[in-house]
Amino acid sequence: QLAADGMVFDQAFSACPICSPYRAQVLSGRYSHQNGVVCNEYELRRDIPTLPGVLGQAGYHTAYVGKWHLGYGPYPPEKRYGFDYMAAYNINRDAFCGAYHANEEGPFEMRDWHPKMETDLAIDFIREHQGSRPGDPFFLMMSWLPPHWPYETFPEEYNIYDPARLTISPNTPKQLEAWERRETALYYGNVTGLDDQFGRLLRALDEMGLREDTIVCFTSDHGDHLGSHGYGKPSDRWLHHTKRGSKATPFEESIHIPFLMRWPGHVPAGQRTQAIFSSVDVMPTLLGLAGVAPPQGLAGADLSFVPLGGEGEAPGSAYLQILGPGWPHRGPWLGYWRGVRTHQYVYARWYGNEVEPMLYDVQADPYELNNLYGKPEYAQVQARMETLLQEWMAKTSDPFETGERDPETGMLLLGQKFIHEKWERTAPKHP
Repeated sequence: QLAADGMVFDQAFSACPICSPYRAQVLSGRYSHQNGVVCNEYELRRDIPTLPGVLGQAGYHTAYVGKWHLGYGPYPPEKRYGFDYMAAYNINRDAFCGAYHANEEGPFEMRDWHPKMETDLAIDFIREHQGSRPGDPFFLMMSWLPPHWPYETFPEEYNIYDPARLTISPNTPKQLEAWERRETALYYGNVTGLDDQFGRLLRALDEMGLREDTIVCFTSDHGDHLGSHGYGKPSDRWLHHTKRGSKATPFEESIHIPFLMRWPGHVPAGQRTQAIFSSVDVMPTLLGLAGVAPPQGLAGADLSFVPLGGEGEAPGSAYLQILGPGWPHRGPWLGYWRGVRTHQYVYARWYGNEVEPMLYDVQADPYELNNLYGKPEYAQVQARMETLLQEWMAKTSDPFETGERDPETGMLLLGQKFIHEKWERTAPKHP
């Protein structure tokens, strides 16, 4: 329904397809090597402007509800990065068990499925805003945990998909097909549960008379392999450790994300765009739609002209990166890589060459089964993609090939800080 009412960005990408870095990119409009959140459990720089901070200065009432993954509660002003109100937690693996903080207060126990409770909190915020600040605009950012492993933690009423009836991608190893069917059926159950909650949120906007005057966006921080290309979850110990990512790869299943936008009367209904749209573009684009001047130093592009049907030039490619091992000290995990995605090709290479470089024609080979890297007939394409990658590294001052690295973890040393001292105590030591 949201797609029918607005615009679908068919070429939307997570520039760093892992939880915390994506959130930081959306909030800062900067890449991970620029904003401090190089991996999960790292702190967003406090000396750069944020989306809620800029909107707050323009008169917006701002709120965040759900999984934060950029800091543990409680949340006094200095930990909210410009949000007036936060009902959040860093991360809870079980979507039925946990607690959240409301700014400095809490923790408050979460006694129901988290997406339902979080949607309640979001609707309560909008109603409270309408009562206390009816003349002001608001900005609300929600972050549900599902569909995220463990996939089993969702209400049984949504467990309606028969694994035997699901279609398996041809890029799934035959040995994993039965397992992938089970995983995917649970994943779809989570998605259906979220669809109900999203419907509740949209109905609440209608009931409060806010439909015509509210921009609604729907997206995700990354995709999930669910067995494709042989990748499973970190808990799947029967897989080799380099195959336990479930995300953080340059493959489509990881980087390609949904992005939908509705704004009745401004964004024509039933539209699709092939404009390449990256997570770092979210902040400048929303500021452009809101008519708020962007701060200096943003790396993302203002693509507000795309949904409004105006004139402008969209980027010809998306820059992709993984800077951390997936958790503060999990080890090499999936390796450190940089990549670039155009309309036709995806190209990526790893710092330590621990994974073979990749070059896929995603138009002719959408399941990325035929790696073209190193094939003589694609030498010119490979050279063009490498040049494009070098241009992105230079443009964003990314020290991927030149920066100092931790001798134990191989991570770039960019002045990053953990969000909690417990990670400092257990992290590998370096000189």
